[in-house]
Amino acid sequence: MKIRHLIAGALMMVLPQLAMAQAEDEQRTIFQRPEGKDCVEVGMEGGFTIGGGSVDGRATFIGGIEAGVIIGHGVELGLYGNGFVTEKEVDKQLDNDKYQFDCITGGVFVKPIIAYRSPVHISFPIKFGVGEVSYSDDAWADYDDHHYRHRYNREDHSVVCEVEPGARVEFNVTKNFHISVGVSYKFLLGHNLEYYDTKAPIISSDGLNSLFYGVSFSFGRF
Repeated sequence: MKIRHLIAGALMMVLPQLAMAQAEDEQRTIFQRPEGKDCVEVGMEGGFTIGGGSVDGRATFIGGIEAGVIIGHGVELGLYGNGFVTEKEVDKQLDNDKYQFDCITGGVFVKPIIAYRSPVHISFPIKFGVGEVSYSDDAWADYDDHHYRHRYNREDHSVVCEVEPGARVEFNVTKNFHISVGVSYKFLLGHNLEYYDTKAPIISSDGLNSLFYGVSFSFGRF
């Protein structure tokens, strides 16, 4: 008898609510504001970045692309891909040939945006990715009486994980075009680059971590 009474009581509470919900014409959504007016606005953007820095004391060029979805003008979630290449330096352990570091990574990013309505505002992107880092001699070599051919000798390569927090100052040039300048610090984790013959480390475990600066150009619906 107690179970019957509980069921009857529950039905008496739920049925009026169901009747009221059916009487409403407008469907409510997860992202709808409490007053029932508009959903959270969603935008999209894509762009590219070019910049530089220093890795292991070598001048370094960096470039990348990214694309994301902007939720409520306050945070962007997206995907990215980037890479860098250092200048070549003589390696005494490799017959004084010139070698360079190069790296390609990709993954996801989160970017909080502060004061988006202002023509000049700031954001704080942070990237999480994986990729590959290499130590190689990418050059033109002299063969057969000064006939030059391209050669590529890779001493070693390694999978690497990436975490890169940063800060940007963004300029609203137009409603669909932004330019930003910023800095970031790239942590490359888990690599193990070694010389092929001696198995000695080419660089320390934190030797590829570095500060970078760059300029970004973004297009989309902000």
